[in-house]
Amino acid sequence: MEFILEFLLELLVEGVTLLVENKKISKWIRYPLWAIIVLLFIFVIGLLFFLGIVLLPKNIGFSILFFLTGILFLIISIKKMKSYCSKKKT
Repeated sequence: MEFILEFLLELLVEGVTLLVENKKISKWIRYPLWAIIVLLFIFVIGLLFFLGIVLLPKNIGFSILFFLTGILFLIISIKKMKSYCSKKKT
């Protein structure tokens, strides 16, 4: 069951990213989809930092792991955004 859910979510995210990059689609559709993707990434990164803070008194190892994963996702997201914006300008 989890494979089906993962497949459907991956298909949805890939489809939305292709729609966002397509210039033939209206801006009224592309920009809200882009905002939804950005909010999803912000939510996941924020959740990782929140879990890192909540787990700090209970388990320092997992707390550090969540913080490092959040930082890694943040760096990857910023690089991806920069590469998308630089590709868009050219």
